[in-house]
Amino acid sequence: MTEPALPKHVIERLEIAILTGETLQLNWAEPDSSQAWWGKVTPREVREADGYHWLDGECEGRDVRIRLDLIRNLPTPVK
Repeated sequence: MTEPALPKHVIERLEIAILTGETLQLNWAEPDSSQAWWGKVTPREVREADGYHWLDGECEGRDVRIRLDLIRNLPTPVK
């Protein structure tokens, strides 16, 4: 299964956060359990794997791998 196409501005916004070392307050769900998470995430990389886009980063001292289509408050563009 593949995710629906992500808006280009979402990936661009995450790339800006990676380049600037920005921390994002994100709310997301786990793919298998739908368990919800909320935390301050420092993104490191956006990549494609298994038919989905993933955000690799650090959340409050632990490594996280977040599927982009399961982020409930996607970042907005910077103006």
